[in-house]
Parts: sequence; C-alpha cells; structure tokens
Amino acid sequence: MSNSVSETTPSTAALRPSFDMAATAAQPFNLRWTAYREIAKTGGADAPALLAEALASEKDSGIRYMTAGLLRDVGSQTPATATIAAQAIAGALGSEKDAYARRSMELALAELAAAQPQTTAIAAAAIASGLKTSADTLTRCLQAGQLTDFCAAVPATGAQILPAVAAAFTAEKDKLAAHHLSRTLVTIAADSTQRQHVIATLMHALTTAPSQENPVEKTFAAAHALHRIAEQSPQSVSFALAFALGKPGQGDNARRLCILGLGAFAQTDKDCAKIAAKALFKALPGETEPLNRRHIVEGIMNAVHSGLSSQSAGSGLYAHLNARERDRETRDNITRALRSLGHKTPAVPMSIPGPKL
Repeated sequence: MSNSVSETTPSTAALRPSFDMAATAAQPFNLRWTAYREIAKTGGADAPALLAEALASEKDSGIRYMTAGLLRDVGSQTPATATIAAQAIAGALGSEKDAYARRSMELALAELAAAQPQTTAIAAAAIASGLKTSADTLTRCLQAGQLTDFCAAVPATGAQILPAVAAAFTAEKDKLAAHHLSRTLVTIAADSTQRQHVIATLMHALTTAPSQENPVEKTFAAAHALHRIAEQSPQSVSFALAFALGKPGQGDNARRLCILGLGAFAQTDKDCAKIAAKALFKALPGETEPLNRRHIVEGIMNAVHSGLSSQSAGSGLYAHLNARERDRETRDNITRALRSLGHKTPAVPMSIPGPKL
C-alpha cells in the first residue's frame, strides 16, 4: 500500500464538481464554506483560481472575508499563487460594502504582501482607493498607517498611490486622520521624483485658512510633515515656503508658519540661508504683526550663523529699524541683533528735562 501524497490527497481538479455544486447562493452556508476550506487544504495549481471564483460570486459577507483569508494563506506559499490571490482579494475589496469584511480583506492583503512583496503594489492600490469611501475616521487612520508601511517596505509603491493619498489628505476634515495621512506623504517623499508633488500638497494645507473643513491641527500636521521632509531636502522646502510667503493675502497663521520654517531651515546650510534671508527681508516691511517681525529678525540671524554676510544683514535690519519699525520690543530685538553683528545702531536722543513750572 502506497503512502504517497499524490495517492492519498485529491487534486483540486477532482474537487471541481463539488465546488460547482457548493458555490451557489442556494446551497447552505456550511456546505459552501466546507467546500472552500477543502480546496485551500488540498492545494494544487487550481486552488487560487477556484477560491478567486468563489470569492467573486459569494453572496455572504462572512464567507467572503473568510475566503479572502484562505486566499491569503494559499497565496503566501508561492510567488506563482500570490498574484492571483492578491488580485482576487483586491477585486473583492473594491466592491465590498460590509465594513468588517473590508477591514479583514485589507489585513489579508497586508499579510500577503509581507509574505510575497511583489504583491505590495496590488495591495497598496486597493487600500488607497478605499480612502475616499471610508466614512469611519479610525478606518482611514488604519489605512494610512498600512500605506505608510507599504511605502517604507517597497518605496516604488509611493508613486502609484500618491494621487489617491494626496486627494484624501486635501479632503480630510478630521485632525487625527490628517496626521496619519501626513505621515504617509512624508514616507512617499523619500522618493525624490515624488517629493515636489508631496510638498505642494502639504503647502496647500499649510496656507489654507483654518476652518471646520480644514482644522488647524491639519495645518500643523502639514507643517510638521514639511519639517520631516526638510531633513532630506531642506532647499526644496525652503523654496516652497519662500514662494508662499511672497504671495499676497496669506493669513496670519500661514505667514507665521512660513517665517518660522524659513528661520529654522536657515540654520541648515548656506544655500538655505540665502533663500530664507531673501524671503524674510522682502517680507519684513509689509509684515503687520510685531511677533512675526521678531521671528523674521531671528530667522535672519540664523542665516548669518550659516554664512550670510553680517554686513548685508546688518544693513537691512538697520534700514528697517530707521524707516519703519515702531514696536518697542521689536526695536529692542533689532538693536541687540545689530550690536551682535558689530553694526552701528541708531543714536538715542538725549532726554532733556523740561523746566519746572
């Protein structure tokens, strides 16, 4: 008596008749599920295709997400079966209405991608497309986190999903989901070919006036994301901030964030210092908020520390102090800056007491 697997285990092709009978909505739940499990257990070249067919035609949401789990297990075994399994789960996810089943399918795709990285692009595209239809905030946060992991594991994925992620971030009204989506954008920006698109998306959020549609926390999430991107490409972010600061009509919040960002990146290198100093000096005369003007002075001094000519910095600050500055605290700040630069300061008129009457 032979103990070979080929003689003791039926092939999936041999299970086709029972599958055809079971895979109808008229058959009981248990009969359908038993047939699908048997196919997965038996394995063989036909198993992924049969399970994919079952998943596409199944009417019960519970069996659908469990069948997706079977496809995940079968697909994880070999590269040949992985693509079939991933495409089947992604296709079912696209039309799935049940929230629990959707989340289970997303997890199945993530686990399949971890086992077979060549399926990451399929999984990422399927999950990213769901961002616009997910009404639940927690779900969008989880989706964004999964997409971040995909992009970190397979950087080329970012180019594929950036349009969907950028659109979702722009439309996002919830502060927590916006934070998670901004992290995904930062990870995508590690790819230099996608960085400008990411920066433009974040700058749009940063310069949009806070409102119920665009909560201030989203604005700060964008600012934080830009600082993260600047760790890799400070000049790109500096150019974007300088351009935004130079546009008329920016709100107080946007101007302050641009000024603070430029001041921070002015410390990075000489090139960023030049970009920042030019933009800050240009903004100084028209800035209406004294606090912002003081931040501008600090940013210019940061640029000096990174190599900007102390003479040109001193001349610009001295000219502003003489011609325009009326705020006492800002005048004091500029005067201290001029002294540290070794530049002359305005003469202080002597106080001559008037005659006593």
